[in-house]
Amino acid sequence: MVWLQYSDNIPNIIQNTALALLTVLIPLAIAVLEDTNRKRMSNKKRLLGGLDLHVILDYVFQIPKLLLWISLIFLPLFLWDISSSPLFRLLIIALPFIGIIFVSKTIFKGYLWVKGRVWDFRFSYLESLREYNDFENVWRSIWQTEIINREDINFPNPNDEQKFFSIFSKKIDELLQNGKE
Repeated sequence: MVWLQYSDNIPNIIQNTALALLTVLIPLAIAVLEDTNRKRMSNKKRLLGGLDLHVILDYVFQIPKLLLWISLIFLPLFLWDISSSPLFRLLIIALPFIGIIFVSKTIFKGYLWVKGRVWDFRFSYLESLREYNDFENVWRSIWQTEIINREDINFPNPNDEQKFFSIFSKKIDELLQNGKE
């Protein structure tokens, strides 16, 4: 642990690692959002653009949590010079590493989205949806889509339309049990 007392390069290494991750994350997020927005605006009745936008912002990139994770990487490093205590510095190193792990996980989820694993994310998002306003907007996007069971939107399984209905009915039951109509 003596190396923690004398190593002033550790904050620089952590910052450079985080900046490298952000250098990958930002263009990935821009590309994914641009593609989704383009599809959404090109033909509103054909694609699941409204659903995809919610899935990307709330489930793939998890924007509020992402801001927390980025803060977790950079803010503790400002405290590096406060103390040379090995335990304190170990804590300062641990917090950014937690943030780096979560930012890396976010990049990987964005990668999976780009590689075409969109249906896994869509169904997981729909199953975890709790916000009533989001629920209404997302399901409107799904039910207004004219072509939902076709290859041109990469539907993985012809029975997935039934999976939409199954998730929808389960969510309606949950809302009714909670007293929201």
